[in-house]
Amino acid sequence: MDVRTRVGCYAWIERDGAVLLSRWRGMSLPDGRVARPGWTLVGGGIEPGETPEQAAVREVREESGYAVRLTGVLTTDAWSGVDDRDPAGRAVWQAVRIVFTAEVESGELAVESDGSSDDARWVPLEELATLPCLSLVDTAWRAAGGPGLPEAALGFGPVDEAAVARMRSLVEQAREARVRRAPSRPAQAGSEPDGGLDGTPPGVTVVAVDGPSGSGKTVLARALARDLGAPLLHMDDLYPGWDGLAASPALLAEQVLEPLARGERAAYRRWDWHAGDWATDPVEVPEPPGGVLVVEGCGSSVGPAGEHAAVRVWVDAEPALRMRRGVARDGEAYRPHWERWAAQEVRLFAADGTRGRADLVIDTSPGAG
Repeated sequence: MDVRTRVGCYAWIERDGAVLLSRWRGMSLPDGRVARPGWTLVGGGIEPGETPEQAAVREVREESGYAVRLTGVLTTDAWSGVDDRDPAGRAVWQAVRIVFTAEVESGELAVESDGSSDDARWVPLEELATLPCLSLVDTAWRAAGGPGLPEAALGFGPVDEAAVARMRSLVEQAREARVRRAPSRPAQAGSEPDGGLDGTPPGVTVVAVDGPSGSGKTVLARALARDLGAPLLHMDDLYPGWDGLAASPALLAEQVLEPLARGERAAYRRWDWHAGDWATDPVEVPEPPGGVLVVEGCGSSVGPAGEHAAVRVWVDAEPALRMRRGVARDGEAYRPHWERWAAQEVRLFAADGTRGRADLVIDTSPGAG
């Protein structure tokens, strides 16, 4: 395995209720996908001969114009995954990130002119949730004692913008169809809400982004939810463990989709993967401000769950590539779990005919049309 390691050094600089952020300008990949711009901490990669402290101070100066004094280490983290720049999908990217706390000593705010960022600003903490942020902001804010960012503020991974545009078009068509099916007169007191053909009330359009693990569902679903201003529900929260795939579509339907179809608020029990049991407190599904709920994950359009989906998207990729993505992300020790899970997927999707019922099929394999 070709492992490519990058060490990034960043600073959490907070003053007067605001944090200093820079806007990463994003990038386009040779296959046409786009890594969307996003706000992140000031900082960047360590250069040969530098200490992490020297790298953090230099990067802050280059991206913001400030000279800073480091005051401590706030947190560290690491993530790995298949390097998206490798067309064969065989290189693994290992990123290690060190976040320092720092104070401004001198300088004036200035935007980097020829680097990877194109803006810098002091962002009030209460406004962080309104910006598209990279996950490092969420990690650092939690380490600093804050609540962290909501799902809608986070984004990551290269996105096929053409595929996202097709998804948005299907959602708009589904919403227009709901308007046409809406009752022409007010419902009588005590009557059931008009649910349309798929059981979902005219005001809620459920989008299911389904497909096998490692296909790229999360990246597409997160981009779609961000574009639509829609809440995003992950099936990972509903699987009762590594052997619980088959049970999850019914759990999604009973706890979330059926209450929404009745015009009620919905909440679900979240599976705690560390404890190996259901978490105590239920998770309330936010009311969709734009009338759309996006659900992503294996089984999100299967059986009873699929009956409530106005738009069904199937995301797939070549099986060996999907396995490489999964093992690169979770580590070789999880390969037996991935293999066991893949066998469940084959059985579930074959019995349900999920792919054949999809409104849109997206293949994220290199070179796929």
